[in-house]
Formats: sequence, structure tokens, C-alpha cells
Amino acid sequence: MTHKTKIHYLSNLGIIFFLICATLLTSCSAPQKRLEKDRLTLIYLQKSEFTSTSNKLMMQHPIKISNEQTVNHLLSMRYEQLSLLGNKRYIFSSNDVLEITPLITKALNRMKTSKVLYYEVENPEGKTAGTIFQNRGKINWVFKTIKGVSFSSGNNPGNRGSPWVLLPNNGQKFSKEHSILGNNQQQNWIVSKLDLATKSRRGLKSRLQNKPPKQRSIASHDREELNHINSNQVELKKRLKFLKELHNKQLIDDSEYAQKKKELLK
Repeated sequence: MTHKTKIHYLSNLGIIFFLICATLLTSCSAPQKRLEKDRLTLIYLQKSEFTSTSNKLMMQHPIKISNEQTVNHLLSMRYEQLSLLGNKRYIFSSNDVLEITPLITKALNRMKTSKVLYYEVENPEGKTAGTIFQNRGKINWVFKTIKGVSFSSGNNPGNRGSPWVLLPNNGQKFSKEHSILGNNQQQNWIVSKLDLATKSRRGLKSRLQNKPPKQRSIASHDREELNHINSNQVELKKRLKFLKELHNKQLIDDSEYAQKKKELLK
């Protein structure tokens, strides 16, 4: 190889190296796709940004999920506060579900295989944030923060020391982290079937919990029975209103709306 050939070769090698570096810097600095609307923020993240073990996950995207299925998932999500006066609560209110369902559903249906969906929902109590993706046919919900309180598993098995844990329902279970110490449940990570039973008895459950004691005086029986009837009517109106809002938001179609309304009126 002559001296001129060596110079030409090294020059080309330098150009190639420069182009590779420029490409890497450009890809690293590329802005994330971000959508902000009202109280909801959505961001597509790379799998590697979600977890260092993402290469072990067999993600299947986009997620073919309907608005009704998303509603069912959001309404089912509950958690338990692990403080002295803590209790069990729903993560998303009915208003949250009505507002964020259409955008989350659309984002999941457009998600690429190499991405996961990160979301934030702002509330007066604080921010709720987490990640959604599909793995091995199951939809995964990983919560980072609930109403301003961040999850912290620490180094203890069973996530001891965390301020809250999720409460799986039917068709849901905790994700398990495999290690040399065994399979530890990740109690901020729920794995769900895509199709869940509809959860629509929040108001009814609350009313049943607050019903009067069983011991009733004979003199007040008629008055309490009338109050019970009025309470049922109020509950029915609330559920019919919520059903109409789902229909107006196009979360359910005309036939589903008519069928559910008929069932409520019965």
C-alpha cells in the first residue's frame, strides 16, 4: 500500500467514524413523542428506558384494545395504603376514566413494538403515573406514583416499606421478579387479561357500606323503607347518567348503551 493510498484510506475511515457518531448523537437527542391534553400526558418510551430487563419481555404491539376494554381496566384498578389509617381505594375516579380513556386507547392501538406507553394524570391529590405495555398476550400496568405518592420497594422481599401496594382483581395478578432468592411479587406491577368483567358497582357498594343498622323500630319502619326507595332512585339516576356519559363520549356504541340501560331499568 502506497503512502497516498494509506492517507486516502485513513481519510475515508475518519469520515465513516464521524458519520456514525453524528448518527448516534442525533438519535439520542431526538425528541420523544409527547402528548399533553388537560390533565393527561402521554409519552412513548423505548423499552430500554422502562427496565434494564426489557429484552426478556416479548412485547406485542400495537395493543388491539377497545375503549370499553380500557374503561374496564381503569375502573378495576385499586390499591391499599399501608399507613396506620390507610384504606383500600380506587386509583382512577369515574371522571378520570371518562377523560383519559379515548387518548390512552388510541395511543395503545398505535404503539410500536420497540416502545412502551408512559402516562401521567394530574389530580388535586397529586400525580398518578405509570407504564402500559403488552407482554405474552397480557396487558401490563406498572404504577410509579399514585396520587402523588411514589412506590418504593427497597431491597426487602415482598416490597416491604412501600407506602402502598396494588390490589389485583379477577383476571389480574402481580408480576414476579425472578432472582436467586426466588420469585418476588412486584406489587406495583399488575398483569391482566385483556378482557375483564365490567366494574360498575362503586356507588352501590358505597351505599351498602353506609346502610343503617339491622335493628329497626317498628314505628320508623315505613319512614326508613321510603328512604331506602329514594336512595335506590338516586343511585339509579347516577348510574344512568354515567352510562349516558360513556355513550356521549363514544366509549360504548348504541346497541351496548340500549342493552345496559334496559338492564339498569329492570
